[in-house]
Amino acid sequence: MRILLSSVVLFTLTISNAHSEDFPLASCAGWDGTLISRTGTDSRNAVMEGNVNQANFQEYCERDPGYETVAHGGKLTVEQCVALYMKEDGEDTYRSTADCRKGTLSFFPSAGEPVRVTFPLPEDADISCASGMPPLIRQFTMLCPQAARKFKMLDDE
Repeated sequence: MRILLSSVVLFTLTISNAHSEDFPLASCAGWDGTLISRTGTDSRNAVMEGNVNQANFQEYCERDPGYETVAHGGKLTVEQCVALYMKEDGEDTYRSTADCRKGTLSFFPSAGEPVRVTFPLPEDADISCASGMPPLIRQFTMLCPQAARKFKMLDDE
């Protein structure tokens, strides 16, 4: 009985940790998504999928980079801000695929055109928040940590 209970607790914690990990999105001022699944890490077919949920919007509205809430000079309470984005974007899903051998990442946003990038980036590449590159770099390092280390994108641990 103890083994069964321990297994259930361990399984539940493992699921919770996997679901609470961020899915980096292509806007530093926006919200991150929540990772739903990641398969094929360090392979030619690495895939991660995510969505957005109330917790993502809660963090965004509390941080309030768009000055929408009363606390930051806007008109909305945090609760109204969360409700607004849940209504507008609460169904959004995201997907990224990578070929770790080729160093390619394809990001498929909920709306709009897919974005494709090849690593390593040129030395003069724009990696500012305005470029949208930081979240794409994070996605690649999540899907291809070995290649990211090879390209000096991750610090050796």
